[in-house]
Amino acid sequence: MSFNLDEIIANVRGITEHSAIRKITRHFSYRSCLKLYVVIPYWTATMSQFPMQVLTKRILNAGYSCLIYQFPKRILSDNIYLTQEYFKEIQEEIKQDIKDIKKKHNFEEISVIGISLGCVNALMVANKNPDINNVFLVVPGDSLSDSLWRGVGTVRLKSQIKKHKINLEELEKEWKNLDPKNNIDSLFDKKIEIHLSKSDKVIPYTNGHRLVADMEETGLHPSVFTNNKLGHYLTFLKFIFFNKF
Repeated sequence: MSFNLDEIIANVRGITEHSAIRKITRHFSYRSCLKLYVVIPYWTATMSQFPMQVLTKRILNAGYSCLIYQFPKRILSDNIYLTQEYFKEIQEEIKQDIKDIKKKHNFEEISVIGISLGCVNALMVANKNPDINNVFLVVPGDSLSDSLWRGVGTVRLKSQIKKHKINLEELEKEWKNLDPKNNIDSLFDKKIEIHLSKSDKVIPYTNGHRLVADMEETGLHPSVFTNNKLGHYLTFLKFIFFNKF
């Protein structure tokens, strides 16, 4: 009998997760080097979780400052209009945080790391933003709605949305401005790095591959690292534990 880690973790998360209040939490750690990493994590991640602690520690140990975020589970829900509101609120708050911190500490280079769902926020923040120099996208997709509709980690959420008589076409229309593919038109002055897995079932590989194609069609030249077998969770864990900063 074969087991797929993406499917197993998706099932466990669906059972154990609980709703949180609407609150954006951030933690800023300063190092004297004029380089800042902004971490926008995966859905339901907390700063106290081991992977996020490791990523923060590795950035700080490399001598760089780190600004890391935590969002409530309800930023993505069957209330599709509230979801749109949340994402825009997150975009505005992170952009303002970056602007304020850059002004205070005179950072010369700022990198944004988006992981899984965090890639949506990362591109919303980085696009048309002169304060951002580098963008790291770990297991992204091209469309928030299509990734949700086809991914194994959002089966329950998809079912709840369908109960509101909302289909994929309507969802794509409502979330158009959130989609990564629609937030890449002004990234030409930034270095972009993308990590994908061909066996990803949470955000299907085809969605990430299409995002790369969209970028290349726009004239961008992202560096793309693709593995065949790690799947969604192991791909972003590999990045967290082994990526060089």
